[in-house]
Parts: sequence; C-alpha cells; structure tokens
Amino acid sequence: MKKLKELYNREYALKTFYVVSAAMLIFLLGWFVYYLFGQIGGAYGFIMAVLKPLILGLVITYLLSPLVKKFMEKPFGSLKKPALRKIAAVILTFVLVIAGWCLVLGILGFTVTRSLSAFSFADIKEYVMLMANQFSKFWTTIEKQLASMNISLGSVGDMIGRIFYGLKNGATTLLFATIFSIYFLLDDSIRRYWKSTLEVFTSESTRAKMSAFAADADRVFSGYIRGQTLDALIVAIMSSVALMIAGVPYAIVIGILTGVGNLVPYVGPVVGFGSLIFVCLAEGSVKILIIGGIILALVMLIDSNIINPRMISSNVEVHPVLVIVALIAGGRVGGVVGMLVAVPVAALLKLQFEKYVDKKRRKRAEAEAMTENGVDTGTETGSETLTGTSAGA
Repeated sequence: MKKLKELYNREYALKTFYVVSAAMLIFLLGWFVYYLFGQIGGAYGFIMAVLKPLILGLVITYLLSPLVKKFMEKPFGSLKKPALRKIAAVILTFVLVIAGWCLVLGILGFTVTRSLSAFSFADIKEYVMLMANQFSKFWTTIEKQLASMNISLGSVGDMIGRIFYGLKNGATTLLFATIFSIYFLLDDSIRRYWKSTLEVFTSESTRAKMSAFAADADRVFSGYIRGQTLDALIVAIMSSVALMIAGVPYAIVIGILTGVGNLVPYVGPVVGFGSLIFVCLAEGSVKILIIGGIILALVMLIDSNIINPRMISSNVEVHPVLVIVALIAGGRVGGVVGMLVAVPVAALLKLQFEKYVDKKRRKRAEAEAMTENGVDTGTETGSETLTGTSAGA
C-alpha cells in the first residue's frame, strides 16, 4: 500500500481523468450528432416530399395566372359573378394546356408509328432485341471499367428500377402540384391572409422594399420564361421543318427534343445533336448525319445570334460565365428544375447587387459633394472675415 501511495501522482491522475472524460464526451457527442442528423435527414426527406408539389404548384400558378386573368376579361368578361368568371377561366386554361401537351405527344407518337409502319412486327422485335443487347453490352463494359476504379453503378435492372421509381414520384408530384395550382388560382384568401400578416409584422419601408424586390423578380422571371419559351418554340419549328426537308428520319421528334432542350441554355444543342446521332447511327446513314448536323448547327447559330438575344436580352442580361456557373449550381441543388430557374435567379441576384452598388455610389457621391460644399463655404466665410478685418484696419 505504501508503494502504491508513492507511485500515485495526483496531477497525472487528474490529467488521465480529464483525457478519458473528454474522450467519452466526444464519443457521446459524436453519437448524438449522428443520431440527430439521421433524424434530421428523415425529417428533411419528409419535408421535401411535401414541399416539392407545393413549390411546383406555386410555379404553375405563377405561369398560368396571366392567362387566367386574360380569359376572365375575354371571353368570360360578360359573366356577372367574379367567382364564376374565375372558375371558367381556370377550366379553359387547363383544358388548353392539357390539349397542347396531348398535341405534342400525339405528333411524337404519329411520327414514330409512321416511321415504324414500314417494318414488320418481326423486324421491330429483332431491332428492339438488338438495341437491348447492344445497350446491355455497353453498360456491362462501363461497369467493368468503373469496377476497376472501385466505382459501382449497379446492374441495368437496378438502373431501370430507379428510372421507373423516379417517374412514379415525378407523376405523383405533378398530380398534387396541379391540384395545388388549381386551388391557388381559384382562391385568393391565402394571398390576402399573408398580405395582412406582413402588414402587422413589417414596417412600411420594409414592405416597400419587398414590393420592389417582388416587382424585379416578376419582371426577370416572366421575361425570361416568356422569351425562353418562345425561343424554344421557334427552334423546334425551324429544326423540324429543316430536317423534314432534308429527309432526316424522325425529324419532328429531333426538332421537338431540340426545342425542349433549348429551354435550358447550352442544353439544346447537346440534346439536338445527341438525338440526331442516335437516330442516324440506328439508321446506318452517315450522309444524313452530316446533313442534319449542318442544319442543326445553322439553326443554333441563328438562334444564338439573332433570336435568343431579341427574346431575352431586354429582361435578362447575364454574362455567359455567370450562366454556366448558375447552371452548375442549379443542377446540383435542384436537378433539371434547378437548371431551368438558375439563369433568372442569377439575373435577379445580379440586378439586386447592381442596385446595391448604385446606392452606395450615390451615397458616396452625395457625401463628397457635401464635403466639397462645406470646404467651399468655409473658404468663402474665411475670405469675408479677412476682408472685413482689412476694411476695419
């Protein structure tokens, strides 16, 4: 016992106790953070599952509300009850939107079936099996190459399962978003409620700033969406007609895909040339590939230098480098939807930054002007004082 007391050192014992306690505390904190983030991750997934259709519904409402307002004036302006006018306008708007999508899908289906009508059922079956085998071999080669780098993508079946799962979730989100948008278009009580709530919790100056920001956002987003949609429509028509004249197979399909891809900057050419290459390789025609490539290149050249600047530049002025950065960030955050809204968001942020810089510049100019006026006034006063003194002498 005496030897143990001699070996015992209080200072070292305390240090050991502190080290062990700190290690246990770090372990417990790490476990708690891991558990907390697991719960937060589950809550985040649940919240996003609810917010996605809600946000998409608000976007659909924003896009369709101008059309609803026009229909409330014409042809339903003669209806006496405002609620009845709004119901009729909303119904007509969604009928036209659904009819437009059905028309596009019908054109695509007609083009594909007409092209496939030249083949017999056995030929189509053989072609599909050949393409499936080629794709399977291609995917297996990619898996082997990635496996050599310790990267796994899963089997083709898993990939197809993920695609169908994503399509199911997308269809469900779109369905609920449509229901939300119909409700938002018909009911103005939500807007009135939040407007009255803001009046209680914010000052008049804050509401003025928020109104100015909302006006800027509306101008940028509406201008960009309107211009980009018209630009995509023109590109789709030009590409389809030119490719049909040149005798390119599935010309309408390629043109529509090019136009849809053109909704996102720099994506339209990739989609257009990619679909053209796929079709021409399937047909085994290098000549058509060259002709179609020249046509698409000319369409993109006309679009980038004439059509697109006239459609969008008056509302959205963003440097190409900023556009690329915004697309990367938008795709990382929100996927395809994020890429669609990345450019107007970047344009809005750029506009707000320029306003802030102009405000600071005006304040500095005013301060410099006041300083110069003060110096001039002081100099004049000193001169008058000296003049008076000389006269008195």
